[in-house]
Amino acid sequence: MIRQATPGDREAISALHLASWQDSYGAELTAAYMTDELPAAMRKKWAARTFRAPELIIVAETDGVLQGFVCAIAHEPMPLIDNLHIRPDLRGQGLGTKLLRVVRDALWVEGHDRAYLTVLESNPDALAFYLANGGHDEGAVDDMLVGRPVRARRIGFDLQTRRAMG
Repeated sequence: MIRQATPGDREAISALHLASWQDSYGAELTAAYMTDELPAAMRKKWAARTFRAPELIIVAETDGVLQGFVCAIAHEPMPLIDNLHIRPDLRGQGLGTKLLRVVRDALWVEGHDRAYLTVLESNPDALAFYLANGGHDEGAVDDMLVGRPVRARRIGFDLQTRRAMG
């Protein structure tokens, strides 16, 4: 089931976000950081979320178990798709595509024509995923990951063509 997240999902989202980063961000973050500091950082990040506008947080669950989530911040002039994470053992089964489609549709309904995200250059699988799902590579950008400079790609989405994707 795909649904709007509630504050009651906070702990499960934080845990899934942590697991996803630990699985995917080894090229950017040290093993010590991922085990010693990242768990608290994720709890703090999700404790600060309000689960109301301008945040748009959508979860996918099966039998009450979180499978993935997407979070967009619908600010002007253009919404940011801030996070999209799937349980590492479930990647490649189409759930990310479904969540991306749902958030794009929701942003369109809210009146937005475009959205964007950034993806680490050190994560070519994620970059390929976003490009295969209608994203347009708008070029390299300097970004920050837990206070550390990283190279990323800005990926733009034309929400008017969202229904033609996936």
